[in-house]
Amino acid sequence: MLSNINAISKTGTDIVKLNTWQRDADFDILHCWGLGLGNFENIFWAKRSGKKIVLTALLNYIDTTAEKVRFYLSSFMHRERFSVKMLEYVDKAAVVNDLQAEILSRYYRFPERDITVIPHLVDDRFFIAAQENGVSKGEYILTVGNVCHRKNQLNLAEGCVKQGKKLVIIGKVLDGEVAYGQRLQELIDSNPDITWIKGLEENSDSLIQHYKSCACVALPSYSEQQPISLLEGAIFNKPLLIADKSYANQKYYDNKVLVNPASIDSISNGIKTIFDEKYDDPKRNHLLDECRGQHIAMSYNEVYQSIF
Repeated sequence: MLSNINAISKTGTDIVKLNTWQRDADFDILHCWGLGLGNFENIFWAKRSGKKIVLTALLNYIDTTAEKVRFYLSSFMHRERFSVKMLEYVDKAAVVNDLQAEILSRYYRFPERDITVIPHLVDDRFFIAAQENGVSKGEYILTVGNVCHRKNQLNLAEGCVKQGKKLVIIGKVLDGEVAYGQRLQELIDSNPDITWIKGLEENSDSLIQHYKSCACVALPSYSEQQPISLLEGAIFNKPLLIADKSYANQKYYDNKVLVNPASIDSISNGIKTIFDEKYDDPKRNHLLDECRGQHIAMSYNEVYQSIF
C-alpha cells in the first residue's frame, strides 16, 4: 500500500494517507486497501459525505465445493455479508489478476465493468538489478515472507533437509505464530544448511543480492493472493517452487514447479526437479513490466479519472 502511494504521488496526483481525526480533511476520492471490516466505517461515512470510493481488494480463492458453501453461508449470516454490503458503496475496484476479478464479479456481485486488474508493485530496484550482470543459478533455495503456518516454511525446510539442499529463510515470526517459529528454530539448530535471517529491509541491496544468488525462490503457502516474493523471483528469471493452489496460476509466474504444500515428500520431489532441470537461459517474462511502479501508478490514475 505504501509503495503504491509513493508511486502514485510521483505522477503528480495529490494523494495522502487518511487521518480520521482531521475534521477539515478535504478530498474527492477515498481509496481503501482491503475488503476488511476495518474499512467499513470509513467507506460508509465517506459515501454519506458524497465522496467517490475506490477499493483495492485481495480476495480468497474459491475452488472447492466446501469453500463455495462456506462463502454463501457467510454472505448471508456472517463476515462476508458485511463485505457484500461494503461493496455497494464502492464506485471502482481493483484486483491483482483475472481470477480475482471473476471472484469479485461472480461471488460478490460487483459490476464487471467497474473492476480493473492491477498487479502488485515491485520496486524498480529489482528490475534494475535483474538487468545487471551477475544473475546466476546459485546453490540454495530462498524463501521470503513472514514466518507462519500459512506460508509453510517448516515443511519447506523439511523438504530441503530431505534433499540435502541449502535453504535461506528471510522473515520475522508473525505475531501469534511464536510456537511455529520455535518449531522451525529447533529444526534449524540441528541442520546447519538452513540459514534464518530474521528480517531484512524491504528492497535493500542485501535482499536483492539473495534473489540474484539463489537457485530458486520457494513459497509453498497454503493460501496467498499474489505473493510479491514470487514476482521478485520471477524478475530474476528464477525457478519458482509454488503450492498447487489457485494463486500459482498467474501469467507472471514462469518456470514454476507445483507441489502439495501438506506433503514433505512432494516438496522434496519438487526441489529435486528444480535442481535437475536446466534453466540456463530462460526467456524474460515481459508481462512483469506491468508490476513496475510507473505502470501501477498510471493504472490507478486511470481508475481515479474514470470516476468523474
